[in-house]
Amino acid sequence: MFEFLKGELARKGPTEAVVDVNGVGYLLSISAQCFAALPARGVVTLLVHVHTNDSGARLFGFVEERERALFRQLQSVSGVGPAVALNLLSHEPPDALAGRLRSGDVKGLTRIKGIGTKTAERLILELKDKVDAGLAVTLPAGHEELLAQALKSLGLDPSEAAERARQTVKANLGETRVELLLRAALQRRSAAR
Repeated sequence: MFEFLKGELARKGPTEAVVDVNGVGYLLSISAQCFAALPARGVVTLLVHVHTNDSGARLFGFVEERERALFRQLQSVSGVGPAVALNLLSHEPPDALAGRLRSGDVKGLTRIKGIGTKTAERLILELKDKVDAGLAVTLPAGHEELLAQALKSLGLDPSEAAERARQTVKANLGETRVELLLRAALQRRSAAR
């Protein structure tokens, strides 16, 4: 149906973005990772996944193909729909989530709100050997880069954002929840003032 949308970013929020394509505004559900990667304004290209059910169609947007591919893989697991898949990707970058699945990290997955032990075990069982090996990289690097992008989108200059992200990840070793790392980075910013 749709492969991608390219147009003016009319609005973005932590869970949604609106892209104006020739005067038509497309509402897309997005992850926290996508939100952090999107600019404040300007022309954007979002990869699209269309989910249809009895209540209609819903568009999901992604900046990177690897996130969209993992989103689709997650939905192949029984009981995991688009909302749960997007929730997983909002809490973990694709690299980190793939690493958790490949390593069988049930405890790490259950730290994500809405993911119980049975769901985590089912995800690991069904995707451990299927998830793209190219997605798995070290967690701190993925979080540090994502955190720096989020801080830049909030107005920090690139060098300050990169340094604050590095310090926050270093001070919170073992933490994998992006929203908590962002909160810690923002608190670090407030304390510096």
